[in-house]
Amino acid sequence: MTLPIPTLRSNASFIPDKTDIEITGSRSNTKAIEACKKLLQWFDMKGGGRLWIHSNIPVGKGMASSSADIVAAIKATAHSYSLPLTEDIISSIASEIEPTDGVMYDDVVAYDYLNGQLIESLGHLPPFLLIGIDVGGMVDTIQFNQLLKPYDGRDRNQFLEAYELVKIGMGNKDLSLICKAATISAHINQKILPKPYFSEFERLSNVFQGGLFIAHSGTVLGILLDSNVPNIIDVFSKISKQISLIINNTRIKTFYCFGGYMNYKK
Repeated sequence: MTLPIPTLRSNASFIPDKTDIEITGSRSNTKAIEACKKLLQWFDMKGGGRLWIHSNIPVGKGMASSSADIVAAIKATAHSYSLPLTEDIISSIASEIEPTDGVMYDDVVAYDYLNGQLIESLGHLPPFLLIGIDVGGMVDTIQFNQLLKPYDGRDRNQFLEAYELVKIGMGNKDLSLICKAATISAHINQKILPKPYFSEFERLSNVFQGGLFIAHSGTVLGILLDSNVPNIIDVFSKISKQISLIINNTRIKTFYCFGGYMNYKK
């Protein structure tokens, strides 16, 4: 399930060169360059060009940075060659390179990240507030997805329960159900990729009637809240102070996302 945050973006520029057969760019953008090549192959075209990527998405944090780069690169290349692009084409190309997030869709979607297929589009989230921490370090998404996940029957039933809660919550614009679903999913993932401070954040989310959210293949942990609750600014301040006490003035970064705008606290 995706959680679109509009201010976290990867922007790509592509200058085509039909006289060349090479696509070049930064060494850090090898996956995105490969995606450009695969796009031209998809349309049985020859040509090259130069790719530039500019992104503000933290790398290795489970926030779909490489997926966003790949999608941006494909869109920029398609635009430069006037190719008829669809989300399905993007998904097919991206999933050939690595397990991909559904960032090619603007809505919240249920998405098969291994096979690059849309399961269901669920629309836009109700107004929300995220506040949390980056516990540090980096996770290699490809290596993480190669690990065998020890999900049992109970886990699978809980995943189905969480999925139904999200669908009902999205349909009724009821963020409390989405918060409950996020907490269920976070608990299951805790035995796969454990996050420090998990129990402390869960207690804090219960106090303020929110939900836990985590980066399932990353380093982010926090609290999801309905931004329409009364005195939300006061609630935000109280949670921020409690998080400062939990992390005990370590060098861990805290962040918040309010109305789709994400910021790291100083």
